[in-house]
Formats: sequence, structure tokens, C-alpha cells
Amino acid sequence: MSLSEYKKIGFGLLAMLLAACTDSVNVADTENTVFPDNPYYFSYAPNDMAANDSISANLTHGVKLSVHPNASYELSFKKDPLVSGVPELQLFHLYLNSDSTAYYGKKIRSLQPKEIDGRFVYTFTCEEKDNAEWATSLSIDGAFYKGRTDSVRWIGSGAYSDHFSLNLVVVGKHTLTSDSVGVEELAEKTLQAFRKYYTSVHIDTIYIRYADQHPTLGSKYPANEPWLAGRSSSDMFLYELGGWPEEHVKEALDIVYVYRIERELTIGYASLFSGNLGGGALSTVLAGNYVMSSEGSKKERLLSSDEIVETILHETGHFFGLRHTTSTMNDFSVSHDMSIIEDGLEDTPYCVELLRRRLLKSSVVEPSVPQRPVMPGEFYERVFWDASDAQAIADCPDAKNFMFPATMDESFEGFSEQQLELIRRNLMIFPH
Repeated sequence: MSLSEYKKIGFGLLAMLLAACTDSVNVADTENTVFPDNPYYFSYAPNDMAANDSISANLTHGVKLSVHPNASYELSFKKDPLVSGVPELQLFHLYLNSDSTAYYGKKIRSLQPKEIDGRFVYTFTCEEKDNAEWATSLSIDGAFYKGRTDSVRWIGSGAYSDHFSLNLVVVGKHTLTSDSVGVEELAEKTLQAFRKYYTSVHIDTIYIRYADQHPTLGSKYPANEPWLAGRSSSDMFLYELGGWPEEHVKEALDIVYVYRIERELTIGYASLFSGNLGGGALSTVLAGNYVMSSEGSKKERLLSSDEIVETILHETGHFFGLRHTTSTMNDFSVSHDMSIIEDGLEDTPYCVELLRRRLLKSSVVEPSVPQRPVMPGEFYERVFWDASDAQAIADCPDAKNFMFPATMDESFEGFSEQQLELIRRNLMIFPH
């Protein structure tokens, strides 16, 4: 699909399907509606403190905001002293069309800002029933705002519990880990590690469930066959196994434990800021029993229980909105933003040395228009890096933080205080 076709389909539908809903604007507001006209939406998750220059550059013409039921939000940016007038923020609820080739939307709000300390600040409470994606536009008198929107901040807070449980979903055939740890002992080690390191929240318990015993899906996941994520089914993350159908387990964090991830050197996957503790899309964290070597699927290595548990801790950090402390090439490819070289938190230094090496991109690559819109959340994997990079990695000031992107021979020390606060804040946004 060409750029012009994507824009035409996506926003033609957006314009045609403007309709009333709970928070709709009145008829007078509708006359001044300014629809987003970006052919590609950049996504912005609450409490993401990274630079996000692409968000700042595209806020006026359309970015996606992740919103959650009953959460309160504040969107702000620096006032442009060279442009007069106060921009109105217009918000549109986004939907995918029937064949998932484009978004359409309904205008739901028009907001006027307060000016606080040289920033325009817009506040509102989400009254949606489910998690949603909203698009933005900024306008003055029915035309796009002409000013700069530097240093955008998107802050969310919620009133949900700061407690959650874990659910280890075992899929297909497994063996003992390289240090002879079975599923039950691995689950106990995982629970104790969460309680040790996720100190800003409360981990109630961990459940163990087997995919072959799922009450409706069990026949799809035979216990005696190794499950190769990314090969055994089209859904690598097995989202259908999220939200296990038992009342006390349903809203636990689902950790899907497979035989192996079918990608070289990859030992874990998660979606950045998933926001889903009840099943469905983006509801799982993925970890493997084995890792596929760089020589391909014919060679694999059995992982230790410590490697698996550390991977789960790391990937769950992404699930709750933590970026890598130092960005990797893959991070740039999913964010389409070369400004995000680190997570934006003051107490997690990034590794300057990695900026000088091939481990980070040195030039901007323009994102291509996807054949279907990018769904909420971007996927981050945890991988082994080449031994030739070992010294550069070891010298990094963030190397012992759980959100450092490479595996280490030395043990990790944990999360920073700001990372822990971000985990807590985001957990309380997620309905559970």
C-alpha cells in the first residue's frame, strides 16, 4: 500500500465515521473539527520519560495515545513564544477497519489548556470501558496549530491496586533447566525474585497452568511436543492463553514458558507498555527453556534457571513501561525515533561507549509504511550479544540494571528508584 493510499483510506474513514459517543463534542465543536492527517501514527505510552522527539514533532498532526479506563491524564508541551493563540487539543478514538488495513475514528473531546510555568497543560479522565488508542490534533480556529510542541509529556495516574499475581503458563514439552530445575522450582524462584526486586509493588502469589489443560484450547497445545514460538503458530506470543479462565487467575500477569523462541539468540519477548492484565492482545510475557544458536535451528543451548528468571524480570519491566537503559538497534527500529538513546530517567545512566560501537544505529532510517497499521505496543526482545563486545558491555555504568539490553555473566543488582516508581504508577493504570 502506498503512502498516499494509506493516508486516503485511514483518514477518509476517520472523517466519514465521526459520530457521537459518551464524551462527544457538541455540534458547534464539530464544525471546527481538525482531523489528524499523519499517514503514520507514532505511539505514546503514559509516563514514558524518553526524549520522544517524534512525538513532539507529530503531536499537532496526529500521534496515538494509550488510554485506560478510569485513569487520569495530563498532556503538556512547552509554549512556543513566537506563536500567538492557545491551541485546542482534539482527541479521536481509533478503531481498526474490518480487514485491519487502516484506522478510522470518532472525535470524543476538545480540550482547552491551562498555561503553567511556560507549558500548555491539558488534563482529563478517561471514561472508556476498555483500554483504547486515541489520536491527537492541535488546532486554532479550525486550522492546524502552527507553533512548536517541544518537550511533550504524557503523564497518567490510576486508582487500581498495586498488587498483582503471576501465572506461569507452560506450553508443550519442557526439560529440566541446565542446573536441573523443574517447572515448580522455577516458579518458586520466579516468585521470590519478583518479591526481591519489584519492591514498589506487591506480588501476591504465582500460579502454574499447563496449556494442554486449558478448558477450551487444550487440544491445540499437546504436552509432548516442543513449542517453538514463532514457528508452531502464527501468534508467537500466544495471547489466547492470556487471561486464564479462572476467576482468581484471570488478571494475573501471564508468563508464557515455551520450549524455544524461533529467533537466533533470543531468550525473551514482551510488548513495551502492554497495559493488559486480563487476556487478549499484548497480555503475555514470553520466555524460553532453550535458546537457538547463531548457527540456526539445528543447534540450541539449554538455559539455566537464573537466565530464565532474569529474562522474565527484564521482559516484565518492558510490560510495565520500562525501556532499555541504553537503546539498541532493535529499539530504534520499533520506535522510529533516533532521539531515544536512553530511557529518560535521571537515575539510570546510559552507556556512551555503546554509542561509539556498532551496537547502536549511527544514521537515521526512515520507517516504511506498514501493510497494516502498527498495533499498540512495540516488541522488545532480550538477546545474547557477541563475546567481542564483552568488555564494552562490562564497562557500561548501567550494565547491572535489569533493563540493560544484554545478558551478563555477573549478577544484576536490580531496578533504580525511578524505574520502580514507574512500574508502580503504570500498574495502577492497568485495570485489574
